[in-house]
Amino acid sequence: MGNGWRFLWGSYSQTRRVASGQMRSVDRPAQIVDELFEPERITLGINEDIWDIRGCGIVRCGVLPFPAPSPAAVAKAFELRDDDACYREIDESEARWIIAEVLHRDQAYRAELMTAAQAEQLTAEFLEQFGAQARYFTHNGYSVTEATFDTGVLVIGAFQSGCLWVEDED
Repeated sequence: MGNGWRFLWGSYSQTRRVASGQMRSVDRPAQIVDELFEPERITLGINEDIWDIRGCGIVRCGVLPFPAPSPAAVAKAFELRDDDACYREIDESEARWIIAEVLHRDQAYRAELMTAAQAEQLTAEFLEQFGAQARYFTHNGYSVTEATFDTGVLVIGAFQSGCLWVEDED
């Protein structure tokens, strides 16, 4: 499967990217695994769970199998604005808060998308992928997508990097 890294992003009835840059338009998250990876079936785990449970907006969520040299490198892999000036480093507690909040509530109307406990559990599972010495980044007051609302966290760990970024519209 090319370079071996997998990530997924998208929204219901919009295009999303999975595995080595392939684009697919899907109506349900489960279809992406069935259509793209037969007969070699894969499980995307926590990253797909996050997308599936949140259920609205565009969610860019996944892991790169290497420690990226900069936040811009992670952003570029997930098709976010790839300028280091757009991002600022944050500590783990702020990263946890941002991710849990964006999973718990929609950014436009603050509608509850899942319970706070579910959001905190998914946040913990997502961040566990990167280890204790990970560095965390969020936007620096700049929008990094074309969406009305966007926020999230880029992570650079010792062995891999990742992204959990959400776009919402009003």
